[in-house]
Amino acid sequence: MDHTLTGGSDSNIVSHESISLLEVDAIDIDYDDKYLYAACTDQHIRVFDKNTWQLVVELNTSDSDPLAVDVDAEQVYATCEKRVYVWKKGTWGMIGWFELSYQAITSLLRGDFFFIGAKEGRLVSIQKESHETSSWQLHKSDLTSIWSDDRIICTSTKKEEPRVWLKESESAPSELARLDKKGKGGIVTGNIEFVFVGSPSGEVAVYERTEWNLRETLEPKHSSMVSSMWASNHYLIVAHSSGTLDIWDTKRGDEVGSIELNGNKIAYVTADHDMLYVATSGGIFILQLKASGRPLDVCSEGPVIWQESLLKTSPYDVLEDSLKLERSGDKKYQDGLYHEAVVEYENAMQLLIDNTHALQEVPEERQQLTDELDTRLGKALLKAKIQEVQGLCHGILQLSEELEVRKRTDRNPDEVDRLWASAGRVIKESRVLADAQSNDMLSFQLTHEIDTLDTILTEAMTRYDTFRETINQAIALTRQISNEWHWMERKRTSLVERKEFLESSIKRISDALEEAEPEGEVRTILANALDEYKKLFEQIDWIISSSEPEHVFSNRDEASETIETLLLIFPKRREALEGIANPRDHEKERLRLISAIQQALESATSFKLTKAIKALENELSLLEPEKE
Repeated sequence: MDHTLTGGSDSNIVSHESISLLEVDAIDIDYDDKYLYAACTDQHIRVFDKNTWQLVVELNTSDSDPLAVDVDAEQVYATCEKRVYVWKKGTWGMIGWFELSYQAITSLLRGDFFFIGAKEGRLVSIQKESHETSSWQLHKSDLTSIWSDDRIICTSTKKEEPRVWLKESESAPSELARLDKKGKGGIVTGNIEFVFVGSPSGEVAVYERTEWNLRETLEPKHSSMVSSMWASNHYLIVAHSSGTLDIWDTKRGDEVGSIELNGNKIAYVTADHDMLYVATSGGIFILQLKASGRPLDVCSEGPVIWQESLLKTSPYDVLEDSLKLERSGDKKYQDGLYHEAVVEYENAMQLLIDNTHALQEVPEERQQLTDELDTRLGKALLKAKIQEVQGLCHGILQLSEELEVRKRTDRNPDEVDRLWASAGRVIKESRVLADAQSNDMLSFQLTHEIDTLDTILTEAMTRYDTFRETINQAIALTRQISNEWHWMERKRTSLVERKEFLESSIKRISDALEEAEPEGEVRTILANALDEYKKLFEQIDWIISSSEPEHVFSNRDEASETIETLLLIFPKRREALEGIANPRDHEKERLRLISAIQQALESATSFKLTKAIKALENELSLLEPEKE
């Protein structure tokens, strides 16, 4: 039965036909040429024949419900919380399983690698053949949604903004971007041009895969949470938990259809050419998409121009609509919107290609318009690329000037690496385009801009490498001193030794500071370290000086007078000492007299009172106990 899509505008010309309803409670789906695989909530993977939609086999996960199902050419994978089970296709025998160190939440099979989104923001990567496993903590909270292609990995959690990572063959993914302009969390998917983030409010944020800017926000006519998304290079299918499917043309940003599933809560959606497989609370809906009564292959290449019908029968309609698109492209070109002009010219060209059958009666006009569009498209592509190259030149020059004038930059190394990579990619793409459009005079301008960018890039990279080298040297110096200082503290060396170390360290930093540029990050690093160690030195120096004995007398005369008085008193004290009968009291008094003489001796020595020193030493010897 054919159904017109509901909820759309007059431009919604897509219909669907209900093929079957598989009465299973599934949360995830995958498929191949023959079978549909459903991860069900009763600890089973169910396999259905795509010709008859009959159940073929049930695969038991035994200990827990599967979270996701994935298939490749030979095997079926079921991700559970602690394991990934593997079965052989055809025989359906279990091959074994992978043990997971982190509790899984979702999974994705991409090429030779199996990616697991796990608790605590961890991404687990498993090589299918060798079973070699790596894991990285990419977020602080549980990783709930992942999408990947050959180059990037997109991750999302419910509490943090989605992030984009560059795949690295032998190391952890490196962060490319944080998609934070439309709030936190959501479902992520993508294609060769865009990354899509479906939010709990129902909106879908569209980010360009060049500078990772927010291109637009797709706003549905309802506001229920996005529960699943599927994307090809030209279509985006958005599933809402309320039971609605929205179909978008990603090239034009238009909603081209909406399917209501009678309020069944949608858990997952995927597309198989003209077929949609939708896992809901009421079962798996098998739907066929159609346009103008014909199957609509949403996996196919080439943009669709959504008019009253996909295929036109009148050559005049085709020519008229193509000319309108051409004029729209011309206006955008004149306004300097070269990228937008490219889209209009491409759409016009595609309209001619899609309706070749209708233009057989007007071959000359078709060829003339095709040639015009080809010329305009070439110029728009060249101008768009020139604009992009000039923008990169400006950004790189700005960085280079920062390093030359300020001797520092606010950009972190990852941002600079992304700038270099972007410039390298644009240079390659631009050279290819300039060669392809070599007959157009704009190709000469593009070549000139490329050469300029190449020169600026080389100079900036050299300057930045020098800048980083000096910074690394400064950091290495301060880190070495810091490590040695902490070692001295752990070994509990004396304060005098620490003071000597700080003196030498301050000199080393001061020498390096003299060689540093008057302004810049190197000077800041060294100056901060110097201030820190000077403060420590002053503290320790004060502590040491405070612990040294203070002089009792302010001058030589005062000391001499006091010591002479003591020398008169000491003989009387010795006589009194002899009269003390109690041995304990006798010893106590003797030690008290010795202490007083020693203090006087220190003062006499300090002021170089030679006679007093001899007299005091004599008194001290008289108080020494007699040797037996």
